[in-house]
Amino acid sequence: MDNSMKQLCVLEQRNAFQGFFRIDVLRYQHSLYSGGMSVPIERELVGRGQAAVLLLFDCQAQVVILIEQCRAGALQHAQTIGNAAQAWLIEPIAGMIDDGESAEQAALREAQEEAGIALNSAQYICQFYPSPGGSDEILHLYAAEVDSSLVAEFAGLAADVEDIRVLKIPFEEAKQKLLRGDFNVASTLIALQWLFFQKLSA
Repeated sequence: MDNSMKQLCVLEQRNAFQGFFRIDVLRYQHSLYSGGMSVPIERELVGRGQAAVLLLFDCQAQVVILIEQCRAGALQHAQTIGNAAQAWLIEPIAGMIDDGESAEQAALREAQEEAGIALNSAQYICQFYPSPGGSDEILHLYAAEVDSSLVAEFAGLAADVEDIRVLKIPFEEAKQKLLRGDFNVASTLIALQWLFFQKLSA
């Protein structure tokens, strides 16, 4: 079945919860590879919206700049395994795109908020769905080469209850951690794969 044959029919979308994030109930049908349409499918969908991700790196100092913070999505696993430290994740800078704001503008704003560094532009890399089975979130990945001496040691907006540590990880250490599978956040993996296997190997 080529793309011109694919069909989609949204039968219903209703809001089930509205808080920090939104949860909708979605009923839909889609075309089948064998022909015809599927039976109606009902799924809960977390409405996350779109976010910008920004990887900072310094080729002169040979470091990649990532941030560490406690993340709600990792709390349950950390409690289950009895290791509270597992709730602190290492990621690129990231944040939701505000209304009327472009993805790049959001990335540059987050650089100031989460690493204390002002940037004028960033290089677009790609966009991807981090968890399309249950969330509509789209991440827009950017990168920027910076002077790592200008980034803050700690950052975050008090209004958003952010408590962030800024990490400067040597290229070789970050690459080895990537190859060993030490990182466990999708945006970290994708951003570092781009840096080490596309940008720096080109």
